[in-house]
Amino acid sequence: MPEYGFLFASTTVLAGLAVSWLVVSLAVFLAGRLIAGSRVTFPKALTLILIGVVVISLTYTVASISLTPIVGGALAFIIWLFLIKTFFGVGWLSAFLIAILAAVMLPLIIFICLVLLSIVGLAVAPPPPSLPVI
Repeated sequence: MPEYGFLFASTTVLAGLAVSWLVVSLAVFLAGRLIAGSRVTFPKALTLILIGVVVISLTYTVASISLTPIVGGALAFIIWLFLIKTFFGVGWLSAFLIAILAAVMLPLIIFICLVLLSIVGLAVAPPPPSLPVI
């Protein structure tokens, strides 16, 4: 019976990662479309996020351990801009604008998705508070 719990937890984590990947890619795609136009495609955004997560995580971790977290964050941001620049074929300023616009759009997209899910009845409400046992 314990293997069912592990299977359920693993499936839930993988589904959560997949949905997160799609939502973040959507934000980057929409921001890229607004700034760079038709050069930006959704498959490019999906690939950018997949590669970006790995490269930026490694960069931040190594730089934070060997230098400082501030330097790690700065290097990770510069690499993020370089990846956007490379994948979408834009300049540094356009890459910066895409990064900022995507960061602003992401919470809005999440909010819209949550509202739509709650309208169709798929939202999960938090459990009611439990009363203390006396």
